[in-house]
Amino acid sequence: MTIAYLVLAALYLALFDYNASWLGAWVKILPIVLLAAGSLRLGSARWRGGMTGALLFSALGDWLLAVNGITGNLFAAGLGSFLVAQLLYAQLFWRERSRERRRLWYAAAYLPVALGLAWITLPAADELAPAVAAYMVAITAMVTGAAVADRPLLLFAGALMFACSDSLIALNKFVEPIPRAGLLIMLSYYLAQLLIWRGAHPRGAEQAT
Repeated sequence: MTIAYLVLAALYLALFDYNASWLGAWVKILPIVLLAAGSLRLGSARWRGGMTGALLFSALGDWLLAVNGITGNLFAAGLGSFLVAQLLYAQLFWRERSRERRRLWYAAAYLPVALGLAWITLPAADELAPAVAAYMVAITAMVTGAAVADRPLLLFAGALMFACSDSLIALNKFVEPIPRAGLLIMLSYYLAQLLIWRGAHPRGAEQAT
């Protein structure tokens, strides 16, 4: 599973990352759809459902952002899809919390980062500021939930990487263009989803490697 995921991700990055196209949009979501399919046969029923739903909404968001500009402005729709994905992740992670107190410190340490990003980004987001703010709240809930979840810290690492990817999107779109932003965003995003998936299904992920 992991090898197939990495091959599909590398295929998209190598062939389609720099050219928006319908074919590229479908190739872009293949790695995430693969993880969603893998989630159907791993873990408890709750984690299967939550992970599959979050990954499918992520794939929808990926597709909408990939065709953004080809068929109208779909950025807000893509943002909405990822908002649902983050909420699904967040409610899943928060429902099974670890008893380790240090996990709370991990969650608390992320809050200043989230506030700093909001302070930089929201004034530049103009009419999209309310939607971006809602998304920032959702991803903060997801990251802090991953920090305290009763799962390996690999899950938290993936959540942080997801936040990094989204931060690059926000800074590149609203604040200042970042060199090779597309490549950096997708590299961190694909790594984030893989780490989250493996952290959510630690035993099954080892068997599926």
